[in-house]
Amino acid sequence: MYAACGAVSRADHEKVQAELDSANEANKETKEDLKKETKSRKDAEKKVEQSEAEISEVKDAKDKLDTENKKMAKDAEKKGTDLTKAQADLKKMKEDLDAEKKAAEDLKTQLQEAKERAEKAETELAEKAAEAERLAEEAAKIQEEANAKVEQVMAEEKSMEAEKEKEVKQAKAPTWSTGLCKCCAKPGGVGLCMKAFCCPCLVLGKWNAQLKTEGSAPCPGGCPGGCCLGCCCLPCYMCKAAPAVAKKNGKTLNKWNACCCGLCCPCCFLTQVHREHMILLESGGGEGGGASPSEAPLQETMGEGGEAKPKPEKKEGAIWSTGLCKCCAKPGGIGLCCKAMICPCMITGKLNKYLKDQSTPGCPGGCGGGCCLGCCFLPCFMRKAGPATATLAGTEESKCKACMKGCCCPCCYLEQVYRESLILSEG
Repeated sequence: MYAACGAVSRADHEKVQAELDSANEANKETKEDLKKETKSRKDAEKKVEQSEAEISEVKDAKDKLDTENKKMAKDAEKKGTDLTKAQADLKKMKEDLDAEKKAAEDLKTQLQEAKERAEKAETELAEKAAEAERLAEEAAKIQEEANAKVEQVMAEEKSMEAEKEKEVKQAKAPTWSTGLCKCCAKPGGVGLCMKAFCCPCLVLGKWNAQLKTEGSAPCPGGCPGGCCLGCCCLPCYMCKAAPAVAKKNGKTLNKWNACCCGLCCPCCFLTQVHREHMILLESGGGEGGGASPSEAPLQETMGEGGEAKPKPEKKEGAIWSTGLCKCCAKPGGIGLCCKAMICPCMITGKLNKYLKDQSTPGCPGGCGGGCCLGCCFLPCFMRKAGPATATLAGTEESKCKACMKGCCCPCCYLEQVYRESLILSEG
């Protein structure tokens, strides 16, 4: 019984052992399957994560693509607008090209004409070249003649030097016919002496008018110029007048000596030189000849260097159509008189504008310049406006006389000149 029980137990034990072994194998297989399943799950999770990343990338790519599509749509629309504009520009360029072609054809025609003119100019140039050769031959002949004349002039210079030496010897004689201290000598006498000491401007004015007729006046303006300018600077006046009188008498006098005498004893030197000039006039004018004092005009327009200018043809009668003191004369009347007295800038402005229209303005700037500058410097303005208006009227007015009128009676003279411009405008 025990043996049977042991056999049964052993059999059960072997069966249990077999089942246990099979269970261990199954467990082992289950573990291996579990490991495989865990690995596959991890791979699946990894694939899921990768899929989600790919989905996110695809979504971002889609958003980016949508943005690019919108941008491309806008660019396409803009390009369509640009294309329309480019077509319009192309059409305009085509029109410009046609115009340029036409201009090129015109230019070609002009070029052909210029070519013809150039050929004509070449022909003329050849003719002028031949003429130049002829002129060169004539110039050579003239040069030869000039050389001959130079030799002749050199010979004349030698003879003139000899005459000059002779004149220097003669110049040792006294320069003046009367002494410096012979204040009451004739001609002139005591009257000339008193005038020179008390009122030298009278002597200077009359003397300057006489020198003016001879073309050697030191001051412009004839008698007024000598009276005003000469008396203001007597040494400077004598520096030019004394050598001129000495030369007229065939003598020489240094300007420095004349200036020193004019500084040290001006009145005595003035009477001496003026007396010598009077002697020359009485004797017929010395070397250069001359006119008597009664023949010397006291007012005459002077040119540069004291030489008298040729006078224009004058109208008969007075210079101005109305008198200097006719303040209320027509045109203008009492209104013009009041304007000139109260607000002369209105008259100077209109007068300057009229002269500017005639291309002889007194001041720059037309009406504005005459209103400002002309009114501020009225004597200087009238010095130019008066003679200019007189010239337009066909007469002549001295600049010195116009300046003196502008200083002494500016309003009356302004009215007179402006009234003359109104008469010329109406005429």
